[in-house]
Amino acid sequence: MIHAADVCDAERQIRQKVKIVVADETRFGALSNGERIAVALVLERYDLLQRAWGCMLESVHRLGPLWTEAALRVQRHGWEGNLTA
Repeated sequence: MIHAADVCDAERQIRQKVKIVVADETRFGALSNGERIAVALVLERYDLLQRAWGCMLESVHRLGPLWTEAALRVQRHGWEGNLTA
């Protein structure tokens, strides 16, 4: 069972990592595997996804349900710099 507080925590962490990578892409390599996958998916950067883990489905599987939900929320609701209405 995924708890809302856990999703919010993961969402906050993913949003922070997205901002870091957008500001300085060279820092992508310093992120954990899960963080790299989430950032690449949020930014729709297949090139980064390839560097992070490989194929898309394996990446989503590796990310797991909690972080997948959090990444979707970041992408849907925006991160600073691309906030959606």
